[in-house]
Amino acid sequence: MNNVCLQVKHVVLATMSPDPWVEVSIALRNQLKPYGYCGHLLSFLHSKKNHLEDIVRRTALMSESNSVLIIGPIGSGKSALLENVIDTVFKVPTVKENMLHVALDGLVHVNDNLALEDITRQLKLREFEDKSLGNFSEKLRLLLAALKSGSSKSKSVLFVLDNFDLFCSHKNQNLLYNLFDIAQSQQTPICVIGMCSRPDLLQVLENRVNSRFSHQKTLLFEDISFSEYVQAAEELLSLSNFFDSRFQKRWNADISKLLKEPTVRDALEQRFNCSKTVRDLKELLSLVVQNLDPNHTKLNVEDFEEAYKGSCWTDSKAAMMLGLSVLEISLIVAMMHLTEIYDGEPFNFEIVFNELGRFLRNRMKWNIEKPVVMKAFEHLLDLELVKSTGDASTNGMKRYVLVRLLVAPDEVREAVDNYQHLPSQVKQWTKSTIDG
Repeated sequence: MNNVCLQVKHVVLATMSPDPWVEVSIALRNQLKPYGYCGHLLSFLHSKKNHLEDIVRRTALMSESNSVLIIGPIGSGKSALLENVIDTVFKVPTVKENMLHVALDGLVHVNDNLALEDITRQLKLREFEDKSLGNFSEKLRLLLAALKSGSSKSKSVLFVLDNFDLFCSHKNQNLLYNLFDIAQSQQTPICVIGMCSRPDLLQVLENRVNSRFSHQKTLLFEDISFSEYVQAAEELLSLSNFFDSRFQKRWNADISKLLKEPTVRDALEQRFNCSKTVRDLKELLSLVVQNLDPNHTKLNVEDFEEAYKGSCWTDSKAAMMLGLSVLEISLIVAMMHLTEIYDGEPFNFEIVFNELGRFLRNRMKWNIEKPVVMKAFEHLLDLELVKSTGDASTNGMKRYVLVRLLVAPDEVREAVDNYQHLPSQVKQWTKSTIDG
């Protein structure tokens, strides 16, 4: 009888024990999904997370209204950061009891009436749907007033506005004005968090809206160092809370060792020099792990080499540069030179113009006007061969916004070699920059 029980128990345990490679595949696929929160937050975002958590918690527990914008390029981790903040804060029972969450998206709520209807639905105040209350402001204030009746049902509200810049196109920016006005006047405890990719967002806000905004901003403009980038790659490839702790420990040790290999670090650094966004890192790592299976149980250097080649960044960037003007190519060479001089640190247009001007005067005997160079520079920004790392408060400050070149030296050299009728002086300048 005991033997039979032991056999049955063994069969049950065998049935319950999953194939580790299936579980590894599922875990890594979840951690490398391109959008949103993946169950853990990368360590370099923790300080920003703590700041946002404090803002939301103070609204829920201390009735302290506030407003904040999360600004960063696509793929920089805005959604993952905010989703993690909300997930963490709403696990606190007192926050969950005292706060409601309203999510709006500028792509969906294309006018104020649609936004107001969804606010009513999400706040579960259906009794206000059919009331004719005059203008938008009166309707919104009545909705929020219903939450502060002094009864046990009084709530604070967290408003999350994704694609925040699209709400700026609404008539008179009524929604934004009323939300910020309510937050500033402390009429009802609300917290307004907007997310967008526009670094010049404050320039498109109307004066009356801008004056009511708290001007708190969380910027995710690629302020990540290469060591943090490698650490992020390790976190994304490592296992946590795995059902087999011995397997997890061995796997994580192998990943840590692999990321110290010079070839692997070179592949990561080349991607880092082109783009520092989390989404692009995940894209690269997804290619690294795609061939993982029971017959290929350990990641190696070749996986990283093939993944970087398969990402097709070099070919696409080099091909794009073949359509540029001589001035634009010269600007890229100047920025490549500055990238080497400043050891990867960002620079602004004025520095680039001075570097290019010296070359044109000394080697080409050209004198060129600054507005012409600025126009070429803006074209490179539009093509995303160059990317801003911050925001400017006014149009006049555009020349001083820090930027980074998103083209690696090898890509510049390839484009220059293949560019027909390019002045020999530019080709020589390119080679001297890369080869020293």
